[in-house]
Amino acid sequence: MMQMTGWAKLALSDAAATLANAGIGIDVPRNEFIYRQAERADHVFYIETGLVKIDGASPEGKMAVIGLLGSGSFFGESCLAGHTVRKTNASALLYSRLVSIRKSRMVRLLRTDPNVSRYFNAYLVRRLARAEEDLMDLRVNSMEHRLARALLVLAGMDEGPKSQSVLAAINQQTLAEIVGSTRPRINEMLSKFRRRGHVSSTGPLKVHSSLVNVLLRDRA
Repeated sequence: MMQMTGWAKLALSDAAATLANAGIGIDVPRNEFIYRQAERADHVFYIETGLVKIDGASPEGKMAVIGLLGSGSFFGESCLAGHTVRKTNASALLYSRLVSIRKSRMVRLLRTDPNVSRYFNAYLVRRLARAEEDLMDLRVNSMEHRLARALLVLAGMDEGPKSQSVLAAINQQTLAEIVGSTRPRINEMLSKFRRRGHVSSTGPLKVHSSLVNVLLRDRA
């Protein structure tokens, strides 16, 4: 799960026109797949607006959410490393506007356009750092801590109109796949957070600032 910093938004604005002209604009309705595991991999995507879920299944069919990506993010970039088929699924959790860039075109941009190259490389560094944080969180922290952290990150991504609410787009099954738990367990923990006043007790899910106390308590 990634958020863009102010610097990242500024950097993307410098490269946005080049990226948009380099590919094909795609409008993806909410809950529709962009690609699926085992499909041919020959395009890189970046997100102009919306929210994209990257997930995958084990041979036993167990699902895991690898990332939730917002505006300014790239995905499908594994084709640049020589992968010829998709190892994950990508789907739109909100209505999303994407640009699809052919692999050969993206390679040329990275070699010849300093703005695109700088932004793309910085993005990958941030994404790697977040992946390390997520892995550490999954391995060493309690499920309560993992869920609190996931909700706080998702709440931080809610910068758009209410009709495009990130939190509203995330159901309990998706939360379970993010934090490595089960839907009944997530339901139990959300009820606990409601009783403590950390999230809204009625209506659409809203995160209150007191939820950060769950993270601070585990660090004490």
